Amino acid sequence: MMTIKIANDNNRNTSNNLADQPFSNTPFNNIAPNNAIEKDTSNIDTDSPVPDNIAPKNVTEENTSNTDPDSTVLDNLPPNNVTEENIGNTELDSLAPDNIALNNAIEENTSNTQSNNPVSENNNKNNNNKNNPEQLRRLVMVTGDKGGVGKSTFARGLAQTYIDNAVKFVGLDADNSNPHLIRFYENAANIHRLDISNSDKLDEFVDNLKELVYPKSKESGKNQEEKSLILLETPSQFLPTLKILITEMGFLDVVNNKCKMRVTIVVVISTIIDCITQLLELYSFCGDRVDYVIVKNSFYGEAEQFAFYDNSQKVKEIEQQVKATGHDFTSITMPKLAKKSYDYLDVKNLTFRQGLEQDEYPSVFGRVLSWLNNFKGQIKLKKDLFGIEKILSE
Repeated sequence: MMTIKIANDNNRNTSNNLADQPFSNTPFNNIAPNNAIEKDTSNIDTDSPVPDNIAPKNVTEENTSNTDPDSTVLDNLPPNNVTEENIGNTELDSLAPDNIALNNAIEENTSNTQSNNPVSENNNKNNNNKNNPEQLRRLVMVTGDKGGVGKSTFARGLAQTYIDNAVKFVGLDADNSNPHLIRFYENAANIHRLDISNSDKLDEFVDNLKELVYPKSKESGKNQEEKSLILLETPSQFLPTLKILITEMGFLDVVNNKCKMRVTIVVVISTIIDCITQLLELYSFCGDRVDYVIVKNSFYGEAEQFAFYDNSQKVKEIEQQVKATGHDFTSITMPKLAKKSYDYLDVKNLTFRQGLEQDEYPSVFGRVLSWLNNFKGQIKLKKDLFGIEKILSE
């Protein structure tokens, strides 16, 4: 079987435990240790929501109405014994071997199995049925073809939401030039580097996707847990590659029929018209076969400033067509995180949870707390589309 290049950490946790569990990981079988050290954090982060005409991470800081530094800690957000990472400026030393299969993702004993019923077109109209377990079997693809729209920030927030709500997931970071999921969450969750940089790598990805979801039993006799939720962060300028995956390689059929999963495509947008153009292009080859979540990044403006999206007649027509098939087409808002707090997490490579655990800056605690509460409130509105059955605070 052909394999996919991923990177792994010696300390991989094989399950996404409750948020109060320490961040500790267990290595995959047959995966060589990855001694890669974090890249220099002074490098420009092209995926961070920062305008091109200012220095990296120079996000304008302003007070927001939903920020309350004195607010209480998140509901059901127990402390986490993760030590704070150092800010050392080091270079990436090595990458994982090329021939590591995704089917070696996790091996653990489990008594739970996922439903093997295929996703049927006859069930499309039941897409919002919260009692249908098939709706929670998801491949969530976070896209944003325009660089710097905040795609990676959203992916990190979603990963933190999964962790805090004890939702087991596998994270695949295909943004090899700026791998935020790897950088911030590799030691906190089950995250892997994914190389889909050429046609052969795309074939390997498709071939191994089913094996990732339904891993075969090992000779040891231990059962391997099925994966019912995959979070995939795509790189910028990914539309051409995604088009090949869907139109030439039957990617949606593989996910629907072989993996028994539905697809949610998350599109992070700013206020410029290019984002709408790219959304229309995405729909031209994805059509009515996926669920769409459009994320308005508040860093770029208040709600009324997304006029290109809100007033687009073509977007309204697409929404009607998608919903007519039983899929969903909706929009949510990603809150703005103030400059000081964003930069602090970025420079120290901290997860959002670690931003709450640090004691150096109370203002960072308050800002991150408010941001996470508002972010999770938006996810809660459409939690089924993100593969979440229950928010623990409910």
